[in-house]
Amino acid sequence: MDVKRLQLWEGRHATMVSNDSLRSVIEDRGGMVLELSNTNSQGGRVNAHPLYWFRGRGYSVASDDNHEFWKESSLLYNLGGNFLCFPNFGPDHKVGEVYHEAHGWTANGLWNVVKYGTDAETGANWLLSTMTGPDSAYPFEAWKIDMMLPGHPVLYTSVSIKNTGTVALPANAAWHNTVGSPFLESGCVINLCADAFSTAPGNSEFDRTGRLAMGKDFSDLTKVPLRKEGTCDLTEVPPMIGYTDFITGRVPSDARLGYSSVINPRLKMLYFSFFTGPAAAEQNEIVLRFNNLWMQYGGRPFTPWALYDGGADQTFCLGVENAIGQFANGLGSAIENPLCLGAPTTVSLAPGETKVQRYGTAFASYDNSKISAGIQSVEQVVEGLVLKRGKAWAFIEADSTFHFLKQMEGKLLSL
Repeated sequence: MDVKRLQLWEGRHATMVSNDSLRSVIEDRGGMVLELSNTNSQGGRVNAHPLYWFRGRGYSVASDDNHEFWKESSLLYNLGGNFLCFPNFGPDHKVGEVYHEAHGWTANGLWNVVKYGTDAETGANWLLSTMTGPDSAYPFEAWKIDMMLPGHPVLYTSVSIKNTGTVALPANAAWHNTVGSPFLESGCVINLCADAFSTAPGNSEFDRTGRLAMGKDFSDLTKVPLRKEGTCDLTEVPPMIGYTDFITGRVPSDARLGYSSVINPRLKMLYFSFFTGPAAAEQNEIVLRFNNLWMQYGGRPFTPWALYDGGADQTFCLGVENAIGQFANGLGSAIENPLCLGAPTTVSLAPGETKVQRYGTAFASYDNSKISAGIQSVEQVVEGLVLKRGKAWAFIEADSTFHFLKQMEGKLLSL
């Protein structure tokens, strides 16, 4: 078990937080979780998160001589496997007089490392970082705790956000959780905690990149309407098919636990993200209402996804994103469309109010081959999470109610 600082490249720093099995590397810029790795049954270490081939290695996109390759986008220049989007989940745009960067300031700004260490009581390794909103017209402060407990193949994250202004702040919040090669490959199985779905609406980039029908509600991930005739099964990851699509799924209002999972049957490894569901959320929590799939299967023939505009998309990855937002269309669109599939698309922070979002990302091997076909239900027990398929099950040692994460908040934060 270890927690230590790393220099990735000149001017680019990160923190490694690990335990006896799981390892994470969290960059200061954007809080990008570049690595979430564990060992498979053969003893090889596998990173579930993609290290994008086009990822910039300079200090910033503005200082890179080839900045046009990234379309001047700081987000694309620094893109990593998982990160928090706040207060915008979607493209850059203005809301009133406030300019919101793509996927929010938390994904683009610098998280300042306050301190890190090991908790004497639990043995947890932890990292405390903070960020202040850069626009005085949208004032906030954020504190982030990343933590690993002994024996748990889980990266726990708590983000507390305070409105430091005098007017209420509407916001999106999302975890842009993305898996990629070598973990992600054709034949992986997807499961989501959701009871209703919709494909991305028209007048977006998916008009030209996707294969799915636009703006269609549906109820079964195995029968999703195509733009042409017929349906497709989104629960099984295809090979590089030349399309990029997006869907959203509504987390059931009676769910005490929200989750999404990706299983690799060949490696017998599973990636499982979880959060407090709407039915169990406390008053001060940011409730994630949607499970989204961003299926980046080769539909972007332009830079930086391709080597040149009009070239072959080189990027194969899958976003299993958990959010409160209107698809990934941005805060402005969410304000204009306050409901999606009957669920709210924004959260509001009153003046002086602090809200918190707690999140767990597990990555581990499993033994029961029947789980390779997918998860049908999840049970929370004191010791962790039981992932079920019929009578078959797999167990993840985890703190599914975030008890120890809340304890760490009490020790580290004075809000």
